[in-house]
Amino acid sequence: MEYSSTLSQLFNIKEEYAQNIINLLDDGNTIPFIARYRKEMHGSMDDQLIREFSDKLDYLRGLDKRREEIR
Repeated sequence: MEYSSTLSQLFNIKEEYAQNIINLLDDGNTIPFIARYRKEMHGSMDDQLIREFSDKLDYLRGLDKRREEIR
């Protein structure tokens, strides 16, 4: 599943920003760090939205993992 396109539509942001946020989260950056110091990479989303984004990303990944287990 292409998470960046799904999340960009859901949060009404550019797909590039969604991919940047996914990469930053996967690299171990914290949400406050991303919100404060990486604004150019996510279009100035606040920490609340980034937290919701992270939660939805975790949900989608868990859903895909569960689909694979069922198969």
